[in-house]
Amino acid sequence: MRRSVSLNVELFYDENVLSWSKRLLGLSGLWPDNRNDVRFFFYISYVVIFTWLEMVTLLQNIHDLEKSLKNITLSFPTILIVLKAVMFRLNMHLVLPLLEAVRKDVKQGLYRSQEERRTVVWYSVAATLFSTSSAMSLFFVPTLFYTKPIVGCLLSKFSNCTLPYELPMKVNHLYEVTEVRTYALFCVYFVPTSMLLTIGATGADSLLVTLTFHLCSQFSILSSRVKNIDVEPQKYFPQMKALVERHTELLRLAGILAETFSTLMFIQTLGLIFSLCIVVFQLLTMSESGEDMNTIHFIIYSCAVILLAFCYCFLGECLINESSEMQQACYFSNWYDLPDKYTRSLIFCIARSQKPSYLTAGKFYVFSLETFGIVSLSFNSEL
Repeated sequence: MRRSVSLNVELFYDENVLSWSKRLLGLSGLWPDNRNDVRFFFYISYVVIFTWLEMVTLLQNIHDLEKSLKNITLSFPTILIVLKAVMFRLNMHLVLPLLEAVRKDVKQGLYRSQEERRTVVWYSVAATLFSTSSAMSLFFVPTLFYTKPIVGCLLSKFSNCTLPYELPMKVNHLYEVTEVRTYALFCVYFVPTSMLLTIGATGADSLLVTLTFHLCSQFSILSSRVKNIDVEPQKYFPQMKALVERHTELLRLAGILAETFSTLMFIQTLGLIFSLCIVVFQLLTMSESGEDMNTIHFIIYSCAVILLAFCYCFLGECLINESSEMQQACYFSNWYDLPDKYTRSLIFCIARSQKPSYLTAGKFYVFSLETFGIVSLSFNSEL
């Protein structure tokens, strides 16, 4: 039983670290090492046109509160996707040192022992599961939005469907949909939009998660090596020098990571807050009217938004814990067996580790489980 579980875990282990992120970003031409401006142009043009049609629909239904809220629920995330894609396109060159460092680590070897391998595998599996699960969930939500009207018509055997049939996008002013077959074809036509939106929503996030978890694994391995360092004076100095240089490099990479994704995460955080407020308001409105299908749909949407916010905070919490672990590793090493001139050098490592690395949104909101708990409590109190 234990062996089968281990084999299943290995299926999600990425030896090259960056494979999943490269697949997602490569589809939109945003992979930093292999930028494809033509592919990005067609991708961003499609999403911008889609967003523009949503805004037209919003303006046409501005006096209908129910339809306006439905449109805002989908149009606002697509606006965020466009902003995230543009911001990442402008800052993608900043990620190149991180990618080069990851490839260097992979070439030199990510681990030396089975214990270190378990650490690397755990963080690699966590990054892969985040990428796949977020892509699947974010693909499911807009697809549910598109298919909900046709499912409602199928359940009622098209007896209660009004003509022209309601579509997620306003195309009735271009072509009046009055037949079931035409309606179904339009719904199928809009399904690929879910895939394109999913790529835009999860591509940069997948790279952020992958790079952050890679740094976490290397911080954890570094702390373990400091604890188990050989205290023989002739071996201690060169080993400790290499570990301190490695610690400095990891801190530098963590600073680049935070700087690169700070603005993008600020946009994402504002989007999550606004989307959650709209969803809760719409949920309360729909529940009073007794529309169960809408209620179920918006509950799923709100759960996806809350889960995504929790994943960001959990990601930041892992980076904070692992980057601050160095001070405990120095303290629990056999420093008492070393000469005084070596023990004094540990004080600088401990002092530097007291300021952990972290992810921020606009350099003022720190992603951690503590901040997630504060936001969740304040949100529940408002409800």
